[in-house]
Amino acid sequence: MRTQCRSDGTLSLEGTRFEIPSRYRTLERPTVRYARWDLGRVDLVDAHTGAILCPLYPLDKTANADGQRRRLAVPDASMAPPAAGMAPLLRQLIDAQEATGLPPAYLPKESE
Repeated sequence: MRTQCRSDGTLSLEGTRFEIPSRYRTLERPTVRYARWDLGRVDLVDAHTGAILCPLYPLDKTANADGQRRRLAVPDASMAPPAAGMAPLLRQLIDAQEATGLPPAYLPKESE
């Protein structure tokens, strides 16, 4: 496990800085797998399953020095939570309860 530099999205291994893809910028402590004797192959892995997420490449210092920065990728809209209303699973449970024709399992107290 390594600590990601929040300012530039890199981490350090054996004195070499590696870039982390922007889609993994939210990882505070990314897990990497590499051979100490060969830093040509460094992989970002899922800490829970051990699956390889992507390869990591050394930071290109000359390209990084010119000050031109890529725009961060916009997160996928399908991963955004619903804007308003009831949660989908709760709506499904309420619809299933109403379909049975039975009274609700819980009746809230009326405030006085």
